[in-house]
Amino acid sequence: MNVTPATTEASEKLWYTEAELASLLRVHPSTISRRVREGTLPVEPLLVGARRVYAVAEVHRLAGLRS
Repeated sequence: MNVTPATTEASEKLWYTEAELASLLRVHPSTISRRVREGTLPVEPLLVGARRVYAVAEVHRLAGLRS
């Protein structure tokens, strides 16, 4: 029986952490936090416990990148 590895689609990242988003945007993580508090970040975070995560697809859509 042949078992094929999972496709890359199944293992693609769905969420960015605040630190990953900051790195992608080339800003300090506190800038992301401040923009969320001010309501000026165009990506809505999802709270997972006490952490904020951001949908990769939404970030890429706003940046004009392919997901």
